[in-house]
Amino acid sequence: MKQSFHLHFDRDLRKAGSAILREAGRRGLLSQHEAMIHDHQWAQFSIYAKESHDVNILELVNKKLVRQYGEELCTQVYHGNLSVQTAEGLLETVSSVMALGTSGDWKVVMPDIGFPGHTRITAPHSLDQAKFEAAVGDVQACLSEHLAVVLMLVRHLGISLREAVFFDAQAALEAAKGDGCISLESGKEGPYTQRIINISMPKQIAVLETASAVQNVHRYPQSKQTWRLWKQNSLPAAKEILLFHGLSFCDCRAAFACELYKQWSGHEAPILGGSAPNIEDLDARDHVAYELGNLRIWETDAYVGTRINLRKEAAGTNR
Repeated sequence: MKQSFHLHFDRDLRKAGSAILREAGRRGLLSQHEAMIHDHQWAQFSIYAKESHDVNILELVNKKLVRQYGEELCTQVYHGNLSVQTAEGLLETVSSVMALGTSGDWKVVMPDIGFPGHTRITAPHSLDQAKFEAAVGDVQACLSEHLAVVLMLVRHLGISLREAVFFDAQAALEAAKGDGCISLESGKEGPYTQRIINISMPKQIAVLETASAVQNVHRYPQSKQTWRLWKQNSLPAAKEILLFHGLSFCDCRAAFACELYKQWSGHEAPILGGSAPNIEDLDARDHVAYELGNLRIWETDAYVGTRINLRKEAAGTNR
């Protein structure tokens, strides 16, 4: 079969997979029924590869592409467009075809469609403005103005801790007053991409003005070494003060996420007892996921709570 793979190496992705499956059927490695199902599901993968990544030959299929396909299927399951069983069958097909075509060089891994991460089970304490302001005051008095500003940026812009540490508040303030939004670079893997954060809540401009004034005196230069030293020297003490008040940096982001969710859906976040209709819920989660840093939509569960309307199994199966 290894020879078969290389014969199809630079062929059209859809046709190459079909040829590999036909040969596997002739050799008795698959039943006719299995080959037919795999062929249909391989066609769906081929469409995804071409339309989403401009991949149309077998040579360009790699583990990263398949992982991204799996994430797309997870998203479809989360939206209720696919059942878990169907999504797992689609991933199993890709793994099987590639394994057949490479005589085992491509390890067959049984897919497990799930939503990694955790679900928030308690409302964010940072929604209590008095509690949050008390924590900010203690951080400023015991540590530094810069750390207090970092805390406010995380709470009222929803940005990550690292983004807040190196945040250019002066440039952001000018952009917010001019365009009503600011842009940030974000990305978990590979090249960073721009995302836009809308400045529409009254407190956000005030926080940007405070941060801008503090940065006139001091701002950290952005580097990996600076970030590492900051985490070692400044972060533990800040976490300790927040913990004393029953807060955390993650709790602050969750509070912002809940406010953003309500802004987009018109309903309280699920963790606060809200029950937005399915379409409004998904639309709000899309915005929350984007503004918090291009998260996967299911990662919003850790900030606003799990979906009330999540269907565990959508209609349709693959077998």
